[in-house]
Amino acid sequence: MKQIILLFIGLVGLLNLSYAQESRIDRTTITIPNTTRAVMNLKVTDRSYLPMKSFGQTVTTPRVIKLKESAWAIDSLPKIEAPAPQEMRTDENNKTAYGEKFKNAILFGVGNYGHSLFDFNASQSAKENKFLGLYLHHDANQFGPVMSDYSARSQNLARLESRSLGRVNYWESTLEYKMFSNYYYGLAEIPSYVKASDLLASYTQMSAKGKLSSAKKSATTDYELSIQADQLTNPLELNERIIQGHGMYAHAMSEKLRFKLVGDYIYSEYIPNATLQKWNRNLYRLNPHLAYKSSRVSLNAGFMFVTESDDPLVEKTSVFPMLQLDFGASDYIHLFGGVGGDVQFNSFQSYLKQNPWMRVPSQLKNTNQVGHVYGGIKGIGGNKVVDFEAQYDYAEYSDLPFFVNAVTSPNKFDVQYRGGLEKIQVTTISGILNLNFTSQFTSSFKFNHLIYELLGVKFHAPHVPATSLSWINSWRISPKILIAPDVYWMRSLYALEPVKNQLIQMDDILDVNFKINYFIKRNLNIGLSGNNLLGKNYQKYYQYQVQGLNATLSLAYSF
Repeated sequence: MKQIILLFIGLVGLLNLSYAQESRIDRTTITIPNTTRAVMNLKVTDRSYLPMKSFGQTVTTPRVIKLKESAWAIDSLPKIEAPAPQEMRTDENNKTAYGEKFKNAILFGVGNYGHSLFDFNASQSAKENKFLGLYLHHDANQFGPVMSDYSARSQNLARLESRSLGRVNYWESTLEYKMFSNYYYGLAEIPSYVKASDLLASYTQMSAKGKLSSAKKSATTDYELSIQADQLTNPLELNERIIQGHGMYAHAMSEKLRFKLVGDYIYSEYIPNATLQKWNRNLYRLNPHLAYKSSRVSLNAGFMFVTESDDPLVEKTSVFPMLQLDFGASDYIHLFGGVGGDVQFNSFQSYLKQNPWMRVPSQLKNTNQVGHVYGGIKGIGGNKVVDFEAQYDYAEYSDLPFFVNAVTSPNKFDVQYRGGLEKIQVTTISGILNLNFTSQFTSSFKFNHLIYELLGVKFHAPHVPATSLSWINSWRISPKILIAPDVYWMRSLYALEPVKNQLIQMDDILDVNFKINYFIKRNLNIGLSGNNLLGKNYQKYYQYQVQGLNATLSLAYSF
């Protein structure tokens, strides 16, 4: 923890070396089903899809407090996030910085199952190109679906942000402290002699991040340097420290052609408990490629070099081709596709984000995506009412992780890696359909279907639904009332029974939710969210029932 605090102090000190700037949102995810980037435990609506081009379309969203989709990791409670940072990196003709009214917000919420919710987001811009922000978050349930406080949960977070924009450089730094806890209540019957504290799993995480990049998007050269440190601990002396470095350099060779060099370095120190020695792991990634972009064609072509080491005496290097193509067949239709591969760095922190009931593993492995090919079509209607995306994806993996109930502790989960010399083949068919009837009424359908095979034989992946479907709606029925009903469906969900070591089929999941916001004033609103309206204690993970019908009443004020 001391190292991370010192790292953040150093990052903040570098502010004096750069001109002021502001924030942008990065989207750099690897689509690897059932791994850390695909986020297995989230709803299908939270999964990562290829970015959809707007084709000049503008979307009007209600101001003040935006409704969020439910978090599906443990229950159907609404997930409240901090407001997204404004785009602050400039172009030659637009140097807009902060200044939007009602940027700060505070929210209080209460609900059944002893639910308490608090969010506070405050920022200060003493100068138009400097920004300081504070975000506080609390989300907890005193009671749960099984034996009351034996299935409680809590999460507390505090984050400090600093961003600045100058004529040449852009800088941002973040320091975050997070505490979260859950209970291992996933037993057929909890013995009377077991106390709730015996089932408690609590963790503390510290994170520090700094990023420096060019301020102008239209510059001949572009660059980005970032470093991030994360440390995870628990009362049983688990300690995992991960340091990640990222760099990108781009140089314009002509008006349409650029050379890009992207590099990553990941270093991890992992101590499962006090009785085991420290385990050092490394991963290097280098991606030189050419990027061509015209009015109709966008093409990236190059190579991916990855070197990984989980043992100081053993290094493994992989080389993958990289080809990404986006072709505008018309003003409204785009065809896209690509081939490649990569290595996903897996950590205990990444597994916990997917499944909070993990048992601390004694071994960690990276996932090797040895081959990847995808293609699809996306577009938008001429009247901009309809936009869509359909994609076919095929990839082969070694050491693909799955979560299974531990044999000796069935209420905890171990990581089972599959795919060695015989690779796991994963086929994904996905689609998105957005209907923008008016700026006040939108509807979205998302579909995802997964097929797992080993040596050409299909198998059921534990705790991964074969088919997922969601229907999300937002309707502003008046200037003061906004409603948002949504439906989520999952089928073909299986678990590996730990004692008999047999796959068992779990019930399909149908989750219906409804949210309503009433804007008392432009900057004051009251919200009511009803989740799991069918009241079914379904299971996403074997033996872990979610909350039944639950509701949260919230009051939000922006200033």
